[in-house]
Amino acid sequence: MATLAFLPEEDCINTVSAKVTLAASPLIVSPPTDSIRWVTHVASQLAGTAEPLVLVFHGSMSIHAPAIGFSRRSLRRPAVGYVLIDPVMPTIGGNYGDWPDAPVTVVITDEAGESAKEASLQSRLRGWKVTTEPIQEVLAAI
Repeated sequence: MATLAFLPEEDCINTVSAKVTLAASPLIVSPPTDSIRWVTHVASQLAGTAEPLVLVFHGSMSIHAPAIGFSRRSLRRPAVGYVLIDPVMPTIGGNYGDWPDAPVTVVITDEAGESAKEASLQSRLRGWKVTTEPIQEVLAAI
């Protein structure tokens, strides 16, 4: 069984984690301090767990999904899934050309901005699952 890992938003804990009730306790990564880069902080926090993880990104931090996925693969503990909620579309190719390495689900909420709606279109073109179902239902089904 996979553990949901809620990754921090730009300057705070992932606000989605407080809005959902899950059967199993999720892993909630704390936000970095000002002196630490986001990717470095999150990768180091996740390095301490060997369990299978579904990585949950919210908003603009979704752009870091390929880098975090790469860090998990380098530990030989790849992510088993990605959930991008109202995302800014990650760059595909470049340094992380083999991303995604696991299924990606994109959730578009009523609060989604234009960048998330554009990401929705790009995600559909890539064959990723795109849904407008409530976040609670999507995460409970994982």
